Amino acid sequence: MPRPNTATYGKVASEEEGNSEKKDGVRSRQTVIAKAVSAAQDLENDPAEARRQMVLNGMGWIWKKMQAAFWVAAACGMIWWTNFFRVIWEHPDVNKVYFYLALGCLAFVMSLLWYLSMWLPMMYGKDHAWEDDHPKIIPVMTVASLCMSFFFFLAFWRVWGFLTFLLQFVLFLGFVSSAQFLPGGHLGVICMFVIFFGSWFTSEMIPHKGLAHYTPKGLGTIVESPDMIVPE
Repeated sequence: MPRPNTATYGKVASEEEGNSEKKDGVRSRQTVIAKAVSAAQDLENDPAEARRQMVLNGMGWIWKKMQAAFWVAAACGMIWWTNFFRVIWEHPDVNKVYFYLALGCLAFVMSLLWYLSMWLPMMYGKDHAWEDDHPKIIPVMTVASLCMSFFFFLAFWRVWGFLTFLLQFVLFLGFVSSAQFLPGGHLGVICMFVIFFGSWFTSEMIPHKGLAHYTPKGLGTIVESPDMIVPE
C-alpha cells in the first residue's frame, strides 16, 4: 500500500487555511454591512432618533474638519517658520548617514502606500480585501515608519534638538489630516501624493532661511535675524 504524500497533504491544508481566512474576511465585511442596514432601518422607524442621529453626525463632521484644519494650518506654519525643506538639505550639521537611511525608509513606506491605495484597487477592484492576502504588510509598514522617525531624529538632532520631535509630529498629522479635504478614490490618493512631494519645493516660496535651527558650527553667531551672521 503506497504511503501518503505528506507534502501534498501539507499543501492542501495550507490552501484550506488560506481559503478559510479569506472567507472569514468576507463574512466580517458582510456582518458590518448587515449591521449598517439594520441601523438604517431602525432610524427609519423612529423619526426623532433619526433627527438626533443626523445632528450628531453633522457635529461630528464639523469637529473632524476643524481638527484637520488645525493640524494642516499647524504643519504649514511649522514649514514656514523653520523653512524645513531648505534647512534639511543645506544645513551643514545634518547627519547625512542617518538622513539617507531615513529617506530610504520613507521611500519604502510611500511605495507600499502606493501599492495598497492605487495598484491593488486598479488590479482587483476597490473592495479587494488586501489585509487577507497581505497580513504582514501593516506590521512591516509600522516597523519601517518607526525606523524612519528614529533616523530623522538622529539626522536633525544637531539642527533642531528636541524640537525635532515636535516637527515630525506636526508634519505627520498635517499630512494625514489633509485627506479630510480631498476627494475620494484614486483622485484623492493622487492629490495626497502631489501634496507630499510638492511640499518639498515650498522652500522656494519662503523669504527666509529658517527661524528655528541652531547656528551652523564655525560660521559665527546669529544677530537680529537668522540671515545676518557676524564672523567670529
